Amino acid sequence: MRILKDTVRPELARIKRELEALKGLSVHIGIMGDSENDLLMIARVHEYGATINAKNVKHLAIPLTDEAKGAKSPRQFDDLRFIPVSPGYGFLVRDKKPHKKPDKARQPAQHKAKTQRTGGKKDPRPNEDYEWMYMLVESVTIPERSFIRTSYDTGKSTLEDICKDAVDGIIRHQWTAEQAMDFVGKWALEMTRGYFNTKLTPPKSATTQLTSTQYQPLFDTGRLFRSIVYRVEGGGGA
Repeated sequence: MRILKDTVRPELARIKRELEALKGLSVHIGIMGDSENDLLMIARVHEYGATINAKNVKHLAIPLTDEAKGAKSPRQFDDLRFIPVSPGYGFLVRDKKPHKKPDKARQPAQHKAKTQRTGGKKDPRPNEDYEWMYMLVESVTIPERSFIRTSYDTGKSTLEDICKDAVDGIIRHQWTAEQAMDFVGKWALEMTRGYFNTKLTPPKSATTQLTSTQYQPLFDTGRLFRSIVYRVEGGGGA
C-alpha cells in the first residue's frame, strides 16, 4: 500500500502562521530616536517648517561666507562692524583685505576665481567694498519641506505593490514575516530617499546658497540624508 505524504496542509499552516505574524510587525521610516539630537531637531523643523526667533540676543546671525559659517559665531571675529539696513535687519562686515598678487610660480595655469553659489538668484549682500560676513535678522522662517510624510503620500500606490510582493514572498518563496517586512522596509527607504533627492521644494534661498556646497534643498554634507533609515518593530524581537 502506497503512503502519500501530506505536504499541502503543513505548507498552508506555515503560510497562515507567517501571515498572522506579519500583522504584528510594522516598519518605521525616518530619523530614528537614537540619532544625534541636532539631527532630530533639524529633521523636525524641515518636515513641518518653523519660525526661529532671536532669544537672549537682539539678532540671529546668518553666515554669508564659508569662513563665517565655519566660525559658528560672530564673536570669534574682532574686526566686524555693524551696518544697519532697516529696523531688525542689518549686516556685520569687515574691510576687505588687500588683494595679494598671486605667485605665478605657485598658481595653476588654469586658475579660476571661486564664484558665488546663488543658483542664478540675486546675491543678498549690497555691492560695496566690504566683506559681508553675516546678515542680522530678528527671525527666520524656514519653509516646510516634508520628506517623510510627502514621500508616503505621493508613493501610496508604489507601497501597495511592495506590500503585495512581500505577501507573495511568504506564499511562494517561503519568506518569514520578518523577511517580508524587511523587504518592505528596504523599498520604502529607497522611495523616501528618492523623494528627498529629486522632489523637495522650495529651493534653497540665495542667502543659504552662499555657504552651501549643493543647490539641492536640505542637502549640504549629506549627513541628514544618510540618517534616513528604516526599522522593523514588533513580533517576538520587540
